[in-house]
Amino acid sequence: MKPLGLWTLPNAITWYRVVAAVPIIFLLVNGSNAALWAALGLMAVAEISDGVDGWVARRYGQVSAVGKILDPMADSLYRVSVFTAFAANRWMPVWMFLIMLWRDVSVSYLRVVAEQRIGTLAARQSGKLKAVSQGVAQILVVAGYAWWGTELPSEMHKLLWAVLFVATLVTGWSLFDYALSVYRGLKAGGRQPPI
Repeated sequence: MKPLGLWTLPNAITWYRVVAAVPIIFLLVNGSNAALWAALGLMAVAEISDGVDGWVARRYGQVSAVGKILDPMADSLYRVSVFTAFAANRWMPVWMFLIMLWRDVSVSYLRVVAEQRIGTLAARQSGKLKAVSQGVAQILVVAGYAWWGTELPSEMHKLLWAVLFVATLVTGWSLFDYALSVYRGLKAGGRQPPI
């Protein structure tokens, strides 16, 4: 059987998130009502693609090593890009953004260490929960500002802050979970992939 390469259907779906990040940033920073609604539409498609690519890969037997690396990379680039726009718009505190960024950079490094000394670091449940919490937070925040604009009620502002705070907590926990997994694998002597 011919090895699956970069250009498969699930990988193409994954690439959408990387490509969409650029116009989404510009639309969010633009800040007009029409731009925010357009960004929200692109973001909704990105969130759908995050679940569809894996399903398509499994359904049609196109699971590949490239896809296993590309999927988390695309997620990180996309979500950090959106949070960068949030920070630029002052929709979220900088410290929350830094935790989001630190987690993804650190997990990327942990994947390299694991690949060299333990084995491929597969996606963990904490990573999936992180993706869901961040995705929900991003959609709700953009929807809130698209709906109310600068007239965002204080109660809604507090709610959106709380949603971002929960996403930040889940993100921090995910980093700890991945780091602990790699540590356990290294402690076991690197004889088997981390569990």
